[in-house]
Amino acid sequence: MNTPRKNRLSAASLTLVAAFLLSGTAFAAPDCGDPPLNEPAIPQASKATRESMLAGVNAVKAYSGAVDTWLTCKDRRSVEVFQWMTEEQRTRWEEDLNKVHERRVEVQRQMNEAIRAFNKVNTDSNS
Repeated sequence: MNTPRKNRLSAASLTLVAAFLLSGTAFAAPDCGDPPLNEPAIPQASKATRESMLAGVNAVKAYSGAVDTWLTCKDRRSVEVFQWMTEEQRTRWEEDLNKVHERRVEVQRQMNEAIRAFNKVNTDSNS
């Protein structure tokens, strides 16, 4: 039985759409954008002022908030695209998100270390 031309075009169109969705472009989730890459500079405790430390803390909070927003967006996006992904693609997706989260945790840890060192330097010099 011959398929009418209209149905063949629709099938071809659906195939193109599916191919696009399975391409890397679709997984970049353009509506979420790229992950935050603007990691804040961590002040050096030995040279920092109270103001520069506070600016560092605020920059880390802003970066962390941007990462939270991006990860939340990607989580919502995964609901839409996971059905089209292979297990390997899903694993890669999760690994990529975990790397962004782990980097954020590392930046926060570095800031906490800088705060402790700053407090120690300033406590020692005031004694």
